[in-house]
Amino acid sequence: MKTHTKLAVAFLAAASSIAAQAADASAAFTGAGNIALTSDYVFRGASQTAGKTALQGGYDVTHASGFSAGLWASNVSDALGGLEIDLYANYGFKLGAFDVSVGYINYTYNTAANGGEANLAVTYAGLTLKYSDGVSGALSDYYYEANYSYDVPSVKGLNLGLHYGQTETKVYDYAIAVSYPVLGFTGTVSYSDLEAGKSITAVTLKKVF
Repeated sequence: MKTHTKLAVAFLAAASSIAAQAADASAAFTGAGNIALTSDYVFRGASQTAGKTALQGGYDVTHASGFSAGLWASNVSDALGGLEIDLYANYGFKLGAFDVSVGYINYTYNTAANGGEANLAVTYAGLTLKYSDGVSGALSDYYYEANYSYDVPSVKGLNLGLHYGQTETKVYDYAIAVSYPVLGFTGTVSYSDLEAGKSITAVTLKKVF
């Protein structure tokens, strides 16, 4: 009987240890979903929906080590196949006062436009410099951009965003965006302009959960 008791105690101790380790491992991961409705899906200055509305959503998983991965989808124009699905992974880390991110994203459409990009981003004091290089499929050019995010201290929740980007073929785009909380969503009004096309104003409501 004593032997059985000792074995039971040892088993319970081992089970508790395994459960604790599993809980620690689980706690190292966090997940977040997002959904958005926008009047025009604009990417690098160009409409991806031919000026029409887009419903978008995704889910991201982040590990305490700095690794993250996710999936995101949106309807797009018929010319692009009607649907875009993006799969991506990143590794982020601190380098002194800088936040550095190295990643890869794969764009999938119902057309031959599928391809993947490797990217490197460095952020300091709200300014992010990012370089993306097409490495697979239909993507072969590079794109670099500068993005600035500023939280207005006098108005809680109000954010100003600025963007400038340029392709390998010297086509540039820029954008200005203002965001503010609206009924549990983040409302954004953006103005984008593409050197080779026309300006676009878009209104977006987004929810992260």
